[in-house]
Amino acid sequence: MNPYIELMRPINSLMAGAAAIIGFLVASNFALLQSYIVKLLLLFISAFLLSSSSMAINDYFDREIDLVNQPNRPIPSGRVKPRSALAFSIIMMIIGLSLSILITLEAFFIAIGACTVFTAYSAYLKRLGILGNAAVSLCVALTFIYGSAALGTPTMLIIMFSVMAFLANMSREIIKGIIDVEGDKLKGVKTLAASRGFRVASAVALAFMVSAVIVSFTPIIYGYVNWLYTPIILVSDIGLIASEILVLIAPLPERAKLSKKLMLMFMGLALIAFLVGCVNM
Repeated sequence: MNPYIELMRPINSLMAGAAAIIGFLVASNFALLQSYIVKLLLLFISAFLLSSSSMAINDYFDREIDLVNQPNRPIPSGRVKPRSALAFSIIMMIIGLSLSILITLEAFFIAIGACTVFTAYSAYLKRLGILGNAAVSLCVALTFIYGSAALGTPTMLIIMFSVMAFLANMSREIIKGIIDVEGDKLKGVKTLAASRGFRVASAVALAFMVSAVIVSFTPIIYGYVNWLYTPIILVSDIGLIASEILVLIAPLPERAKLSKKLMLMFMGLALIAFLVGCVNM
């Protein structure tokens, strides 16, 4: 893979773009009028670029940690110079923010807020452990609200999806701390895994995921979604909980790495549930 594309973590950025689109479609009741096509494109591209920018700037600030945890990443492997990665991140951020201005003023302010949070996370907040996890998860949750901001105030359903995304990503970030514990300890990053151990980290991660699963049923209870939502979200929920239990049974970095990949896959399935579950039938 081209090292600059690798810096962008395209799968994560594609999911960010998809979440923004879902936020818009749900807020608009799937009114795909011709006048909205441009906004949809602007939302997807800007969310993709802003997510990619956050990934690249995180790699820039984490380059010493990645020498231990992920030496094959573009910067520690020498395939991309640190200054080049930082410049690449800034360019994507500028383009993403410029596109967000063309959507609505509300979308622009949300984009500015997300950029501030993820830059603060990469530069400092990551060292604070659970607070850093919350900063990343907030940016993930904001993607749905960002999409709905193209039309105005987010609906209650969008808020529910955002809360689910926040809780599920908190779980995934805590699990990630188990994978990166060696480098994190060397650089004083106070993740739960580094400060309290793998067992505590995996238990807290499971608690966050269980909370996300509980919230995933609220759209059903309030009648905000159609019948297609239920079977898809059930498969996603079972997969996410199973991914967490996998680590809880044997809290080791190898298990955590597998769990992290599985969670990303089942989070993608949850996005599909959010999308098809809101189609008027």
